[in-house]
Amino acid sequence: MQIKPLELSDFAAYKDSFGRITRLPAKLSRKNKLSLQLLEIFQPGVEYSEPELNEMLKAYLDDFALVRRTLVDMGYLQRDAYGKVYKRVIKFPEPSSPDPQA
Repeated sequence: MQIKPLELSDFAAYKDSFGRITRLPAKLSRKNKLSLQLLEIFQPGVEYSEPELNEMLKAYLDDFALVRRTLVDMGYLQRDAYGKVYKRVIKFPEPSSPDPQA
């Protein structure tokens, strides 16, 4: 599995010397922002097993489970009824899209 490089410079204070995020921000808005940036490693419509998804997130941070749950709760990752298969869903606007009213 190849790791997609991500620009997580907004979270430099939370990284270790290897560039992995070792602790999450305290503010919910910052956790959500981090989760949305990490969403970029997943291809829309592709199904991922839970272990596969966890391994991909582990490449970037320690608390992968919280980020996974956050993305599901926000509606950007969809989980099957058994919690074994996940896929990224397209939501409009996408997190990286500019706000049309701005």
